[in-house]
Amino acid sequence: MRAPDARGGRGFTLLELVVAMTILSLIAGSVAVGIRLAAGSIERGEAVTREASRLRAAIGVVERSLRSADPLPVAVEDNTTAFFIGEEKRVRFLCGAVPPALRGGGPRLVSFFELRDPAAGGLAVATASPFLPGGAGSWEGTGGARVLLPRGRDLLFSYSGGPTKEGAWEWLPSWDVKEAGRLPAAVRIEFVVPSEGGGRKTAFVVPIPAGGGIGG
Repeated sequence: MRAPDARGGRGFTLLELVVAMTILSLIAGSVAVGIRLAAGSIERGEAVTREASRLRAAIGVVERSLRSADPLPVAVEDNTTAFFIGEEKRVRFLCGAVPPALRGGGPRLVSFFELRDPAAGGLAVATASPFLPGGAGSWEGTGGARVLLPRGRDLLFSYSGGPTKEGAWEWLPSWDVKEAGRLPAAVRIEFVVPSEGGGRKTAFVVPIPAGGGIGG
């Protein structure tokens, strides 16, 4: 008669241990992959949130500035007149109440344009005093600029004097205050923002109350 096993039962064989370790390794590897995927997803989500927040902030600055466009006469060349120079790639104007983000108080000259710099380019803004020695017309609107939206590109401005009798809005690539006799009723801004798909076009319209825009 065989004596009972002193260990109280049959032990694991070497093969069973190898199989168990292999299964544990597979489980641990799957968990690690899942953690890495979750972490990557969180990082991508945070990056998307940051980009969306930066886009909203930039649009907010542009909107508030243009809404505050002021027809107050300032020195322009040899005349005293309203200052609003609307071009396809840049807009310069007198802002009666600049947003706090631009760190300025009182009336300021404001310029929005695309800063073309491979390392630090994008939708940019510059400001200056409206009381320049050479007059506001001498201001190029690029000095001391800072980027509102990094990598924003293909910036385009267009301008409208308001709806026609038929209710349609005609958009022009430029706006001359001297010819029009007033500020535009609205400005349309278009640009492309970077995205995982290679770029997303953004467009919005800002009414200008002082020019007869909606709400003016």
